[in-house]
Amino acid sequence: MDDKTDSKTDFASIAVAICVAAYIAIMLAYLAQYDLGLSAARTRHLSMLAALFLALPVALDLLRTGPGDAR
Repeated sequence: MDDKTDSKTDFASIAVAICVAAYIAIMLAYLAQYDLGLSAARTRHLSMLAALFLALPVALDLLRTGPGDAR
């Protein structure tokens, strides 16, 4: 194998990752709503806060390095 084919991410891997993430999100929402007793609005607000804290470092890193410097 050469280096060009090793660095590519195929469509199937991306689709599987998205499906697994969606399944985990559904299971966490069920757990929060029925086992922990949180309302749908509170779950939505907490998930938005979690997404913000997880995505912010990634976005800041992309802004810091710029699109041409990414590895």
